[in-house]
Amino acid sequence: MRRRKFLKHCTSILGSLYATILAVPALGFLFSTLKRGKQTEKPYRLARLNDLEPGVPQRFTIIDQRVDAWTKYPSGPIGSVWLSKSQDGAVTAFSSTCPHLGCVVDYVAGDEEYFCPCHAATFQTDGAMVSGPQPRGMDELKTTIETIRGDQWVMVEYQKFETGIAEKVPIG
Repeated sequence: MRRRKFLKHCTSILGSLYATILAVPALGFLFSTLKRGKQTEKPYRLARLNDLEPGVPQRFTIIDQRVDAWTKYPSGPIGSVWLSKSQDGAVTAFSSTCPHLGCVVDYVAGDEEYFCPCHAATFQTDGAMVSGPQPRGMDELKTTIETIRGDQWVMVEYQKFETGIAEKVPIG
């Protein structure tokens, strides 16, 4: 092998090695940011089942850490839900976000209905539409009851949905 050809092969091998050394952390950074941007559904433990009064919806704030593709925010409120317990003990959860434009829906105890103050939308206690411009009823969330150290806790899988459309499409 001639000296010139030997140096050419050595330069190619060293160049490939340096490119690999630089590419591995760059690819790791790129894939980790793509993974961080995805939301995962996880249940939030909100209230003891015995603390909920039957027929009276109660609002609970969801506190968690927000993470997008590039930034990790400190823990704080990310949304809220309305929990309602029926006489037979079944629990339903609704997102407090109005499906029209995303305003916060409140509960009016005197009228026994949910009310969105942005455009005067009203919903029945089962989340169905009564009046207003909203394209669908309130977004119901999946709930489960778990027994933890002898207490029954209401667990809610919180998620956000697209607003302004008739279909219930999760975001993220």
